[in-house]
Amino acid sequence: MCVSRNVRFLSAFVPTFTNSECRKLLQRGVFAVNKIKNLTSVEVLETIKEILLKGYYYCETLRLGIEPRVHPASLKVGHGGTLDSTATGVLVVGVGFGCKILPRLLHGNKKYCVTGHLGIATDTYNETGNIIQECSYSHISRQMLEAALSRYHGEILQTPPLYSALKLRGRRIADLTRAGISVDLNPRPVTCHAIQCTVFSPPSFTLEVHCGGGFYVRSLVHDLGIALGSCAHVRELHRFQQGPFMEQDMLDSNEWTMQNILIAIKKAKESHGEFLKRPRKKHKCEASLSR
Repeated sequence: MCVSRNVRFLSAFVPTFTNSECRKLLQRGVFAVNKIKNLTSVEVLETIKEILLKGYYYCETLRLGIEPRVHPASLKVGHGGTLDSTATGVLVVGVGFGCKILPRLLHGNKKYCVTGHLGIATDTYNETGNIIQECSYSHISRQMLEAALSRYHGEILQTPPLYSALKLRGRRIADLTRAGISVDLNPRPVTCHAIQCTVFSPPSFTLEVHCGGGFYVRSLVHDLGIALGSCAHVRELHRFQQGPFMEQDMLDSNEWTMQNILIAIKKAKESHGEFLKRPRKKHKCEASLSR
């Protein structure tokens, strides 16, 4: 077998997995990473994909006995829901057929810890935007804030931020807004399962939010500021759970190696096997009975 110096070096990435195990995990994998602050979710995926392609190249070389031509498109990688570029926390990544599981996470439950700042509103609803309004907040007490939170519990209508990953006629709304194109967004039904204030130290406050798919924490903080007779924006945002994946499941950026990713995929299958199962296809007779 002809193995280049580069491939021999890559064998250090996967010392505890056989060639067959390596390929099987890469064909259908789901795992979680801790998204780095100031990196977009797409940039995180690109970094992960580069690491995985090296491992895939190594496994295919062992299988074929020659060095294969591995095109980046040969390995599909996706995530289960965008985090803002300045946000951190659980970002679930799918590899290969594992990407088919991701819609469940996109529309499923999530938990966040968010720090808001009273008295200042920005056009992006977070710390990256331009200041568009400044208001007094000295009249706001913790009791007032906690009372106002009750109106955002349960099924509510929420208007997404103009700077968001949502698309309109194939284009990101954020891109349209930056291009100066006026966009009218209608409120959408979303669900907030639980919300509580954990820290109140004006102008800062911290909330823990348990919500469903499509819920924008930035919109929550923006709307909350208005409800309190002031204004507010998000200063820090951290997602500590997405679906069954929690902080203890995620890989920090210094752990993004082929070896650790394979281990994380294997652990996810063991810990969240039921959730990660492919939905069983209905037979024609079952489909007709369910109508």
